[in-house]
Amino acid sequence: MSDFRVGRSASIGLWPSNRRVTMQVAASMAVGLLVLVSGVRTGAVTTMGATGARAAMFDTDPGLELDYSGDGATDYNVVRNTGGGPGGALTWFNLGHLGFSGVQWGLSTDFFLSGDYDGDNRADIVIWRAGTTATFYVRRSSNGVLQAAQWGQSGDDPTVPGDYDGDGKTDFAVYRAGPTAGAQSRWYVLSSLTGSLIAINWGQNGDFPAPGDYNGDGIADVAIQRNGGGGQGLFWIRTSTGVISNAYFGTPTDLIVPGDYDGDNQTDLAVMRGQAGQLVWYIRRSSNGTILSFPWGNSATDFATQGDYDGDGITDAAVWRPSANPGESGFWVRRSTGGFHFYQYGSNGDYPVANYNSH
Repeated sequence: MSDFRVGRSASIGLWPSNRRVTMQVAASMAVGLLVLVSGVRTGAVTTMGATGARAAMFDTDPGLELDYSGDGATDYNVVRNTGGGPGGALTWFNLGHLGFSGVQWGLSTDFFLSGDYDGDNRADIVIWRAGTTATFYVRRSSNGVLQAAQWGQSGDDPTVPGDYDGDGKTDFAVYRAGPTAGAQSRWYVLSSLTGSLIAINWGQNGDFPAPGDYNGDGIADVAIQRNGGGGQGLFWIRTSTGVISNAYFGTPTDLIVPGDYDGDNQTDLAVMRGQAGQLVWYIRRSSNGTILSFPWGNSATDFATQGDYDGDGITDAAVWRPSANPGESGFWVRRSTGGFHFYQYGSNGDYPVANYNSH
């Protein structure tokens, strides 16, 4: 089985390895007031509660994180290296009601993200550019104005956006793995509510982040997937209210595909793995604990792009499949209401932005 987690796009030579990157040694950050939340490392845990002001729609509605048009459903979206060669300029293409098409933003070596950083309930175009001091660049949907924030550094994982303070806006956030095997990992969040740093000790080197809202309070929680031994994956979750839980689920090499697959406003444990040429999805419903599994996608070619494409408040399993044949690249969506649909969109060599939310 090929490891589709560590940047199948890297084989194209134009895209960064957005998924399961190897973290590098990182120095601590200090911006404003430090709020330190200690958590799971090797089993012993201590916690300090930190809650926000109000629930944020982006953490409870699976369609909004990639809803650039504001209709309550995930949009079909790809980025394309129109500048040519490594580091070429990017063009974003979106198919959605009153959406955009052909917006130039970022470089092909950037990380491509999404979130509502201005609080207007529409997704913003976002890239993260690595460096000694890394920078988020946001094109606000409310007014098209650039918002830039220096946050993180090379080796961090910026694919953990969410509303960690409960003010209804996505916060700038990165996950930083510990410098050596088994060393403490940390989440760094720049609160849009207070402008201060929230630092959360959660996980260790070798773990993978599994962001989401696991208790349904509208505030992002921190979670990791760990090798639980015996071929099992082990998830450790710390909610925004400080409640800690763990659960064995999947294998330690599964790709994490967070979402609310049962419509109860809570993130479900969900993973995907390559088996016999197919992508097989495994979901543990938070509503009743039952496990659902089904094949959806081709492990050799497809990218995970789960989202709420029909706007019913339930995450749909989905993949984007590139094809060398013109007109055959597109999104294959397994509807939560039954059946499936195919939307031809994009071209061979494009990258689906929704894939940022696989870990």
